[in-house]
Amino acid sequence: MAAPLTVGEREIQELTRLATTYALAHGLLYLPVIDVQPPTPTSAIHAPLALFPTSFPRSKFSLAQTLQPLYNILYARVATDEKFLDEVMGGVDGVGKVDQFTGKLWRCWKQLRDEGIQQVRTRALQNF
Repeated sequence: MAAPLTVGEREIQELTRLATTYALAHGLLYLPVIDVQPPTPTSAIHAPLALFPTSFPRSKFSLAQTLQPLYNILYARVATDEKFLDEVMGGVDGVGKVDQFTGKLWRCWKQLRDEGIQQVRTRALQNF
């Protein structure tokens, strides 16, 4: 096992500056939590990040790899169960009832789904 990495305070400060600048420049951010959001946001906070990797036990990583195919099946079944998702995410009884943002997104998705989703090829792409 390798010796732990030693990094000085100056290097930590520089790494922090570079990482947070990268996060802000690449959209890894969210709005500050305040009681009333202004009509136009004036500030943002970078998403949480780690400067150094955290050690992770090999046995837990192997277990996660073993469980991944089962999780994929569960995820696919949930994603295609429209009735279940309407109950859980919908605006009547689900998350959309208490979370305005999620409710609006869900109503938009449901409207598109109910109208029938189709992508029309534009004339420019027909000969592509």
